[in-house]
Amino acid sequence: MKSKSALILAVALLFASGLVQAHSPIVRATSQNVSSVSISPTRTCCSMPNIPYTSGQFFHVNINASILSGQFVQGFDVRINYTNPQVVLQATGINYSNNILASHQNSGPVVECIDGISQISNAAGCSGEIIGQVHFAESLLGPALPSPISGTLFTITFQVVGQGNSAFAFDRADITNPNPDPNNPQLTHFTFIPVLEEAAIFGNQGVTAFFNYQPVDPSISVSLLNGPSNPVRFDASDSFVADNSSMSFKLYSWNFGDGSQTTNTTSPVLSHVFSRPGNYTVSLVVTDLKNEIGELARQVAVLPALGSLDLIVEDHSGNPQRGNVLVQLFNSSSSALFANKTVNGVGEVLFHMLTPGGYYLTFSGDGVVTMSIIEKVTPGWTTMDTVYVSLLTPPPNYGGLIYAGSILTAVAIVGAFFVYQKRKASRAAKARSRGTAIGKVKSSEKRNR
Repeated sequence: MKSKSALILAVALLFASGLVQAHSPIVRATSQNVSSVSISPTRTCCSMPNIPYTSGQFFHVNINASILSGQFVQGFDVRINYTNPQVVLQATGINYSNNILASHQNSGPVVECIDGISQISNAAGCSGEIIGQVHFAESLLGPALPSPISGTLFTITFQVVGQGNSAFAFDRADITNPNPDPNNPQLTHFTFIPVLEEAAIFGNQGVTAFFNYQPVDPSISVSLLNGPSNPVRFDASDSFVADNSSMSFKLYSWNFGDGSQTTNTTSPVLSHVFSRPGNYTVSLVVTDLKNEIGELARQVAVLPALGSLDLIVEDHSGNPQRGNVLVQLFNSSSSALFANKTVNGVGEVLFHMLTPGGYYLTFSGDGVVTMSIIEKVTPGWTTMDTVYVSLLTPPPNYGGLIYAGSILTAVAIVGAFFVYQKRKASRAAKARSRGTAIGKVKSSEKRNR
C-alpha cells in the first residue's frame, strides 16, 4: 500500500514544479467552463473613490481559486510576481487564516516566501526566488476536498512606497488532485488541475493600462496555442485613471510582438491569432478622452497545439522503478509503435510533442508484470500520472534450506561421532573392569590351592 502524508506531497509538488516542466498554465483570465485562479480586486488604485493610495499606506489582494465539479483538491502551490518592487510596492505579509483549507486538517504553510525570504522556519522553497515574488504552498493532511470549490487561497498585504503601477501575475498555480486509482483507491495518481489564470494591477498615478488574455475557447486548452483555429482573446476593460474613475478611453493600440501591424480599436476587447509558437511581448497603449495615455507590456507564451506525457512508474508500495521498465507508446488509432523509452533513475519517463488524443501504453521489464493503460493528451498541456506496476514473485529460494540442512546433517554426524566415541570408551572401560575382576578371581583360586 502506498501512503504519503500531505506534507510530503506538498514538498514533492514544489520540487516537481521547480525541476520538471510539468505543465504550462499560461493564460490568465476566467471562464465558466474551466477551473480558474484569480487575483482580486483586478484593479487597485484608491483608498477612497478618486483618492489614490500614497506612500506608507497598505492594501490587500486576494489569491482565489474556483474549481469546477469532478475534481478533488489536496493542496496548492502558488507564486505571484509583482512588478516595480521596492519602487512602487513592497509585499509585507501573507494571511491564510480563513482560506479554503483552514477548516480542515492541514499542513500549515509548507512554503511562505516574500521577495525570496522565508517567513517560516525549517521550510524549503525560497531558494532561487527573487525580489518581486510572493510564494505560498499548503496541503491537507486528511482526505482531499471534493469540488466545486470556490474561495481564497491566501491574501497578500502590500505597502505603497512610491507612485506608478505594479502588475500582479501568476508565476505558478499548481493545484493538486490526488486522483485515486479506480482499482485501488488507496493508491493515488497525483495530477495538477488545469486552470485559467487572471492577473491584476495596482496604479496610483495617471492613466493605468492593463489587459488580461485567454483562449477564445478554453475548453480545448487553458494554454494559448498557435494557429488559426486557436484565437486569443485580449481584454483591456480594466484600464483606469487613478484619480478619475469615470474617465473613458477612446483608443486602444495593440502591438502583438509577432511582426503583425499595430491594431487600433475603440473597443477594449479583440482577438488575435499567433501563427507560430513562441514568447511574445504584447504591448498596449490606451488613450483617454483628455488624450492622456498609459502603457503596459506583458510577456505572452504561445505553445504548439501539441501535448506531453509525464509518467512516474512505481510499485504498489510506492517505490520508484529505476531504469528497469520499458514504456512503449502507441497511438490509440493505430497498432504501430509510436515511441518507446525506459524510465530514468527516479522512475520517470517523458514523451513530448504528441498530437492530442488517446494513447495506449505498455509497461514491461525485468521483475515486473507487463501491463497497459490508456492516457489522454491535451494540447498545450502536460498530462501527469503515476503508474503502479506489480512485481513478479521471485521463485522459491531453497538455498537456505539446503544450507541449513547441510549444517544440521553435519551437526548430527559430529554428534553421532562423539556419542559413538563415548560409547566405545565406555565399553572399553567395562571390558577392562571385567578383565580385572576375572584376574583377581583366578589369583584367589591359585592361592587357595
